[in-house]
Amino acid sequence: MTPTQQFPLRDIVETRLAEISDPFGAVAPALGNAMEQAALSPGKRFRAVLMLMVAERSGGVCDATVDAACAVELVHAASLIFDDLPCMDDARTRRGLPATHVAHGEGRAVLAGIALITEAMRVLGEARGASPEIRAQLVSAMARAMGPAGLCAGQEMDLHAAKDADGVTREQDLKTGVLFVAGLQMLSVIKGLNATETDQLVAFGRQLGRVFQSYDDLLDVIGDKATIGKDTGRDAAAPGPRRGLMAVGQMGDVAQHYHASRAQLDELMRTRLFRGGEIADLLARVLPYEVRRSA
Repeated sequence: MTPTQQFPLRDIVETRLAEISDPFGAVAPALGNAMEQAALSPGKRFRAVLMLMVAERSGGVCDATVDAACAVELVHAASLIFDDLPCMDDARTRRGLPATHVAHGEGRAVLAGIALITEAMRVLGEARGASPEIRAQLVSAMARAMGPAGLCAGQEMDLHAAKDADGVTREQDLKTGVLFVAGLQMLSVIKGLNATETDQLVAFGRQLGRVFQSYDDLLDVIGDKATIGKDTGRDAAAPGPRRGLMAVGQMGDVAQHYHASRAQLDELMRTRLFRGGEIADLLARVLPYEVRRSA
């Protein structure tokens, strides 16, 4: 993918996120500052850019798709705040910066995470150019992704469930895949896609979550903190049983699993919505085919 293909979409996302974040501190400046830093910290915006790329393949990017993509990024930012807390992963660094609870204190971090989620729901409930019926469907899709059958359940299983291969896959679907699926489902709602193409998007989002989380588990072992911008070795150091794929296999097994899962993702891209090189190039940047230990 050339910079001119990818970066305009990211610029659209960054501009809209900045607009959404601007009033965060109107009432409580310190809370707003914590929210804004979490929302605008230098991440890849992978989820949002992917959504807009698929939107381009299905009729073009519109204001409602940009708002849905930004809502996904806000929820993702909130999930990272919670994930880094001492009661969860106890991480000190995120995206190359101090984690929110390190920079702003645990209490404010919790409030910032909650407030980012409520702002995401507000953005969906007021999605620009969308009808009231579509807005309601967007809110419903995101609520399902976050709740007791989504992100929260996945985090609970990650922290406390006994580990086996099937259980870890279920965790991946709930902890990571649900947000990819929700974003693509919202895109389908906005674009009015048919049931077949919606099912294709859901299958792709679920498999993408598995690949993404598998790669994250590998980076926790082989990644370099300075390169990936967050603490490594967290799964092995966490109290209790090992977490993620490393709980059910050795390094070679996990790398082999990742490569097989990555190949399955490519198979799911043989549809109208994914044909063409741009999306494949984006995935190759974020989820490389070859896994190497950082220098």
